[in-house]
Amino acid sequence: MTRIPGKDMGDFTVWEGMNDDERESIFAELQCILQAMRKWKHPGGKYQICSVLGTAIRSIRVPDNAVGPCESESEFNNHLFGSNSSRSFESQEQYEELVEIAERLRNVQHPIIFTHGDLQHHNVVVLNGHVTALLDWETAGWYPDYWDFTTPLKFGPKDHWWNWLIMRLGGERYTAELESEKALVPPWADAWSW
Repeated sequence: MTRIPGKDMGDFTVWEGMNDDERESIFAELQCILQAMRKWKHPGGKYQICSVLGTAIRSIRVPDNAVGPCESESEFNNHLFGSNSSRSFESQEQYEELVEIAERLRNVQHPIIFTHGDLQHHNVVVLNGHVTALLDWETAGWYPDYWDFTTPLKFGPKDHWWNWLIMRLGGERYTAELESEKALVPPWADAWSW
C-alpha cells in the first residue's frame, strides 16, 4: 500500500492549525474535485443508481446497507422508504408527521451523478494547504446529486466546521433533502443495519 503525504482532516488539529489562505485553498480544491466528479458519465450511458462496478451500492445510509442497482430514483426511493414502523413513537401523529416530511424527498427528481459516497472530513487528506487525497471510496457510485452533501450534514453536529464547509461547497442547495433524510431515520430505524 502506498502512503499518501499529509494528514486526514478528521484530526481536529489540522483545520485548527491552518491559516485563512490554506483553508480557502482546501475549499477551492475540494470544489474543483467535486465539480469534476459530478461531470463523470456513467460508463454504460445509463442513469442507474449503482456502484462503480454497476452493482448494488453499499452504504450505512440505506436499509440493509445495500441497494440496487436501481433503474431510477423512484426505485431507489422505494427501497429507502420500504419498511417503516410507528412502534417507537409516542403518538401516531408524531410518526405521521415525520413520514410526511420524509416523503417530500419523492417530490423532486434529482440528476444521477458520480458521488464519493462518504464525503467526511476524515476522508480528506491535506498537506500544506492542499488536498492530497480523498480516501474511503467503497461507497462511491452514481447517486442522486444531493447524496455527497447530505451524508456529512446528516451525521455531523451543526456547529462543526466541516458542516460549514460542506454548506459552502453546495450543501445549502439541499436543505429540503436533508430535512427529509433526517426524518427518514426514526420511522425506518428498524430496517437499517448500524
